[in-house]
Amino acid sequence: MKSKLAITTLTDQVEESIIEYIRANNLTPGDPLPNEKEFVEMFSVGRNVVREALSRLRMLGIIESRTKRGIIVKEPPLLNGFKKVLDPQLLSVPSIKELMGMRIALEVGIAEFLFTNVTAKDVAELEQIISRQQAIGVNNLSIEDEMQFHKKIYEVAGNDFILHFYELMQPVFVFAKHNYESYFEPINKKLQESDGVVTHSDLLQTIKDGDKNLYQEKIRRHLRPYWEFFYNY
Repeated sequence: MKSKLAITTLTDQVEESIIEYIRANNLTPGDPLPNEKEFVEMFSVGRNVVREALSRLRMLGIIESRTKRGIIVKEPPLLNGFKKVLDPQLLSVPSIKELMGMRIALEVGIAEFLFTNVTAKDVAELEQIISRQQAIGVNNLSIEDEMQFHKKIYEVAGNDFILHFYELMQPVFVFAKHNYESYFEPINKKLQESDGVVTHSDLLQTIKDGDKNLYQEKIRRHLRPYWEFFYNY
């Protein structure tokens, strides 16, 4: 047990040392790195330790091996590590709430990008998406229908980083669907009796009208069930 712990700790240290080597030498994507043997000599550790550290960095997308070029620095995929661990079953309710808060801020904030980039073709695609949707109760769609509409909104925003954030939102959609009757149906019924529920069709109409400010107001109301859940449960 002690030996295993020591190897793991040493691997962590070597992994960090390789990252520091990249920083210290101002290496950028495409630049070559020393090979395994050279790292072994550089850090005075066993080959298995270096191999494991390099394997971790490959999984993170920081390095890759190329034929005839050896190990090179690679630009890591944005948020790649997060996507691998964001399983709805593994996240606590407080973590789901944090994701909900991030989604509210993001969807309200991308309005400027959305209205700058949206085209007639985008509007037609959004209309097609909505035409295929079937409501299940008050403001309740299938996970696929809900995600498809909002994914298109993120795509129109035209920012790859924003689109990657959308992919992190899946646990939120899954949680809301699986807990609809317990939490979100009562919230939606309450909203329906007061300010009314904002649907995808309502959001699309504001896009057609070119009213960015009204869109931001309506997207807030569309996501109001998240806000209510965030603060009241």
